[in-house]
Amino acid sequence: METLLARLLPIALYNELYKECKDLSCLTELRLRRDKPLYFAINGIYKKLSEEYTVSGEDISYILSAATKSSLYAYNSSILEGYISYDGGIRIGLSGEGVLKSGTLSAVKNINSLCIRLPHFVTINDSRLNSLIDDFDNTLIISKPGYGKTTLLRYMIKRLSDKGYNVLVLDERGELSGASQGKFYVDLGECCDVALGIPKLKAYESQVRSMRPDIIASDEIFGESEVDCIADCVRCGVKVIATLHGSALDTVNRMKIYDRLLGYMRYAVLIKDIGNIGRIVDLKGKYA
Repeated sequence: METLLARLLPIALYNELYKECKDLSCLTELRLRRDKPLYFAINGIYKKLSEEYTVSGEDISYILSAATKSSLYAYNSSILEGYISYDGGIRIGLSGEGVLKSGTLSAVKNINSLCIRLPHFVTINDSRLNSLIDDFDNTLIISKPGYGKTTLLRYMIKRLSDKGYNVLVLDERGELSGASQGKFYVDLGECCDVALGIPKLKAYESQVRSMRPDIIASDEIFGESEVDCIADCVRCGVKVIATLHGSALDTVNRMKIYDRLLGYMRYAVLIKDIGNIGRIVDLKGKYA
């Protein structure tokens, strides 16, 4: 990860970051806002880089150029979705000024904020989680953004894969597997297959038929169409493990689309704060 950051960041910024954090492998996120201090996160806890360092427009331009290999236009469709995928599973969220054509977003210019998220594999010791994995059934991980649901999903994928389940990972953005030039930098287990860069709705349709998975893993479920795809997988006898943004189980229950999603799940894993599992709920009523 240090090598990737050295390629992605301006040298002055990289050096300042290294002064503050000697072990860059502990970094989980960088927040850059033009003309403001840089903030970085160690295991989800934010710190200010220094009072002296202010993020410049040149810093942001440098990172965008490095991330897109000096071809920002080629990444326009991804930028319209609000992110750029970089080597090693690094995902760069961005904000700027939208350009509309006939009422449709056609480009984003004057990008002034970046959120660089760095993937990690973390071993999680929780007896409740071990019991769930030993008796696995359809599982939904629920948390607020940035609380560690993707990290937990990676861990569960590897555990299930190493138990002999054929796990198909729908990794549209390359974030789960840490993909770079055809190589996966995050170990997701010996029985794992990765559908990389394929739009998730297409992957549900094509990969389920061709790869015969026991389990499908998908990050950040969104919208009715994806819920329909999950319903179809469950109907076919394929188990599902997925994540969903949510603050609590009852708030998910109140939304018609996601209440239906819960109906296909056996377990809900609720992350209460950064890196900490709150409850594991058996949605079929055996225990909570």
